[in-house]
Amino acid sequence: MSPRLSASAPLDQISEDTPKELKRTALSFEVIPPRHDADAAKIDRLLATLAAYNPDYIAVTSSQRSGWLEGTAAFIEKISRDTAMRPLAHLACTAGTEEELVGWIDTLVDAGVRGLLALRGDLPEGGMPEGHLPHADSLVRLIRRWESDRVARLAAGRLAVGVACYPNGHAESATPDEDIDVLLAKQRLGADFAITQLFFDAEDYVRFAQRARLAGVRIPLIPGIMPMTSRARVERMCQLSGLAGPTKVLDQLAAATSPEEEKEIGMQITASLAKSVMNAGADGLHIYTHNNPDITTDLLNRIGVTP
Repeated sequence: MSPRLSASAPLDQISEDTPKELKRTALSFEVIPPRHDADAAKIDRLLATLAAYNPDYIAVTSSQRSGWLEGTAAFIEKISRDTAMRPLAHLACTAGTEEELVGWIDTLVDAGVRGLLALRGDLPEGGMPEGHLPHADSLVRLIRRWESDRVARLAAGRLAVGVACYPNGHAESATPDEDIDVLLAKQRLGADFAITQLFFDAEDYVRFAQRARLAGVRIPLIPGIMPMTSRARVERMCQLSGLAGPTKVLDQLAAATSPEEEKEIGMQITASLAKSVMNAGADGLHIYTHNNPDITTDLLNRIGVTP
């Protein structure tokens, strides 16, 4: 059964233009390749929990910690073998030279991928290595060139290509307009959708989406939602993302008198954020699971999305 807003959900969880029949909620998850010593039973439970929601796709990250895309490809093979979920892989310019990236695309498609999230990746010290693509727009162009040479290999002749977008601005952008210009370039080169960087105020997403639409962006802008279970997690993710810490959120979490209360406050904030962006007309939700099925289920229950 497709994920939908629960029939018993409060009215403020459904946007004004929702038809009388339940409005389908576009839903996707992000997961991390498990460590080699990860408990297999825990991973199986994670995948079974996420599969119960019949997500539109499940995105698998890549990082140097997991051997760049070796861990990603291995996890995608497991997802394709053990579930009916449609896997999408993160692919970053920092993962290799143009020739190496072509090899990685071949490997990921063989593993079961039919979609890629094209990213630049975090720059290493000293900048982008020689021979690597400089930005994600170049990677989008490479992916589309790859598929044009392999139409017969892909039944529809296309991969789904996603990119990142930044409601609070990219740390390296000179102006907010530059973020929109970059997104427009990715769209022109063949991006199908964009997933947002973290944000903590629904108005930030709404203003960004409005500016993007006025500038000519037509691809879906899917809000990425991270369950805020602790002040430490929010601060850590902001640090990794190059974002200023959300003072209001951090203050609310700091006021908790126990870890349990801190988690409850954070989950309430997260659920309110998710409901607000959906009511504002967001194209769906992309949940950063951090491989925790219980927290993911808790969040979806709070916003009325059921298996």
